[in-house]
Amino acid sequence: MTAEAMARVSFQELMAGAAHGGYAVGYFETWNLESLLAVADAAEAARSPVILGFSGIYLPHPDRVVRDPLAPYAAMATAVAEMLSVPACLLFNESPDRNWVEAAVDAGFDLVMFSDDAIAAKERAAIVRAIAERAHARGSAVEAELASLPGIAGDHAAGAAAEVQLTDPNEACSFIDATGADALGVNVGQIHLHGRKRVRLDLDRLRALATLSVPLVLHGATSIAPDDLRAAIAIGVRKINVGSRLKQSYFAALRNACATTPASANPYEVIGSGLASDVLAHGRLAMQRDVEAMMHLFGSAGRAAR
Repeated sequence: MTAEAMARVSFQELMAGAAHGGYAVGYFETWNLESLLAVADAAEAARSPVILGFSGIYLPHPDRVVRDPLAPYAAMATAVAEMLSVPACLLFNESPDRNWVEAAVDAGFDLVMFSDDAIAAKERAAIVRAIAERAHARGSAVEAELASLPGIAGDHAAGAAAEVQLTDPNEACSFIDATGADALGVNVGQIHLHGRKRVRLDLDRLRALATLSVPLVLHGATSIAPDDLRAAIAIGVRKINVGSRLKQSYFAALRNACATTPASANPYEVIGSGLASDVLAHGRLAMQRDVEAMMHLFGSAGRAAR
């Protein structure tokens, strides 16, 4: 990261730049300081606009064995974003906890997302509308979706595929009008398979959705075929979410580094030193390389002028 910092930009400004340049901005989900800095370093190296942020599913998860408040995450992400010399904004992503989403708005996140398929569609739309009014009053934006992408337990890909609810263009238009959402996560064939299999997108459906008045977002990018990602961007997708792939690359590098570290190693060097022997540094560098590769795939690399 450079000493010449660029002011943090709004989500709308990031999307305007992406629309003008015909690329997509990546949201690369992070979970601690090492992962956050990995994404920031990748953005600097690739000269790419970027969206930094955290999962709204796991931070408020009731089964956590350790509890983390939101405020330190917001402060950490803010400090990193404001050090960057490339355009960046902050996202609190896809949370079923309305209180946490509203707290994220108050904490200064530039974009927030509420999503909970356990409640009725009409009630969900009303909650999104209320959050959008709160966010807009504070200069923030809201992403929404008609239905969450199905996940996967074990290798039951067939079951997950049966749960896919493809986004209907007419319903999407009504939903945007009803909620005031600033971006729409659409499902055109994605499933959260965590990269175990590749999915292909319904590009004709995506072309119909591209006529909507807000930027389109693809979740579940880890399992989407790269050619389909390129085609989706050409059609008009302007934000792409990546999560599983990054945790996989981080964990693999961390595990390999731990496996080759002798028990007699200096603990001050193998955890948190930043030296070549630091196992956390191996995870961070592997994740940075992966994020840079995705930025090139999304067409955002090189779009931030020096």
